[in-house]
Amino acid sequence: MEVGREEPRLFEEVLDWLLTNERLISVQRLRNLAIDDADRALVEAVLGWMGQKRRRPRLGAKAAPAERENAPQPFFRNSRLPIVEPDPAFLAQGFLKPLSEPTGKSQSPDLRLPINFAFRLRLLLGIGVRAEAVRVLLTAETPWMEVQALARSTAYTKRNVQEAVGALREAGALGSWELGNEQRLEVSRQHWADFLALGSLPQHRDWPQRFTAYRKILRWLADPTKQNLSKYMLSSEAQSLVEEVDLDLRFSGATLETGIPPSDPSYWENFAQRVRELSLL
Repeated sequence: MEVGREEPRLFEEVLDWLLTNERLISVQRLRNLAIDDADRALVEAVLGWMGQKRRRPRLGAKAAPAERENAPQPFFRNSRLPIVEPDPAFLAQGFLKPLSEPTGKSQSPDLRLPINFAFRLRLLLGIGVRAEAVRVLLTAETPWMEVQALARSTAYTKRNVQEAVGALREAGALGSWELGNEQRLEVSRQHWADFLALGSLPQHRDWPQRFTAYRKILRWLADPTKQNLSKYMLSSEAQSLVEEVDLDLRFSGATLETGIPPSDPSYWENFAQRVRELSLL
């Protein structure tokens, strides 16, 4: 969604895909992934748009703060075209976006592909925390996981995860043991692979944390106040950004740290190179 703010055609296809496959999307989890006001406005605008096109109780936006609604900003960053008829769902969240209809090009995902493993589990276990907990436990590098780490990887609260894994444990779908004050969880990967008729399980990636960092980087790059800064000031601002996103990136197995102090003349070039490399991971 964030990338689509600079690619209108891509964004319209994202909307179309979401509408076509909304039964596979957890609205609660989508809202959980929003970490700041910018995220929340984006998510609620999209949910509002979906609710306009498909009347479902779970689809529909929460009200935006009055200051955002009363001072709308252009949604697409690179567009200078006048907007004669703004989309009401986006306008309600403080965005000026042209009214649009679904493109009708999207299809349902092929559930046989490893990339769509999460969707297959959602159809099996429901659109909620159980499917996400089982997915992470099945595909993570470590054979077991603590509840707190599982909560962060699934993008649900620790309480939600504890309730879900408790039910799964009672049903015999996973095992657990305690070490000190921590509960550790595990599943029989071979049993699940046999049950799902899979030769091998996909490999886990912590996309919520990776994409959180991506969003912050994209917004930082799009900030017009950065355009006229000197290289020294850009380096200083970039170091602050690195510190802000580094915890999420390290959780996902990456980093923007260059090992070079911002005062070094080569810092900015090294930072730019690290951002380009990060986009390829």
